[in-house]
Amino acid sequence: MEKGLEKKAKEVIIRAYETFPHNKTFVAWTGRKDSTVLLHLIRSIFDNKVPFPVMFNDSTMEFEDIYQFIKKISKEWQLDLRIIRHDQKQLSEFYHTKELKRKKELSRLMKIHSIKRFVKENDVAAFLVAIRWDEHPARSKEEYFSPREDHMRIHPILHFTEKDIWDYIRHYNVPYVKLYDQGYRSLGEKPFTRPVKDGQGERAGLEYDKEQLMDKLRNMGYW
Repeated sequence: MEKGLEKKAKEVIIRAYETFPHNKTFVAWTGRKDSTVLLHLIRSIFDNKVPFPVMFNDSTMEFEDIYQFIKKISKEWQLDLRIIRHDQKQLSEFYHTKELKRKKELSRLMKIHSIKRFVKENDVAAFLVAIRWDEHPARSKEEYFSPREDHMRIHPILHFTEKDIWDYIRHYNVPYVKLYDQGYRSLGEKPFTRPVKDGQGERAGLEYDKEQLMDKLRNMGYW
């Protein structure tokens, strides 16, 4: 594991810690590999503790493995976990509509609306988010500190590659969802995620429409 990668990530985390109020700085945790590595990096700085509250945006459509992992790790790592769930009216429409295109649209909108509602209700100053430059062209020009209208987005592992993430996980024995051992390389909501075939990209198993619209979605508030 290249120590320079860790050093840069930790510098960003420490700067965030020194700049923003801790109770209003949230770690965005999905239960996936990248955000779990981010939590592990934070714990490695602060004596195996996470000095920020942690937000899990529950779509209600996650893999059961994700829910079990969130429950297990949040307890073992003693996380101050805040769970936000999607708007009930939109969820009702999602489950009642039979049109796949509308289901996909609602899935995207609900996640964005939940983030915005969480920011407002919790007076969020900053989010620590585990996106990477190499995972999507829409994220390739992001910066470590990226201002939004009402809060700051902080991206400590931007410079990690997918390989770096797995090298880190193996080097430090970081726990992860075992779906990754079953052909999944990136995990979205269960209805819109599939294993990838040999030779396909990391995000090939995710919803195609969402990937095509990533720039637009990020401008609307998505990670």
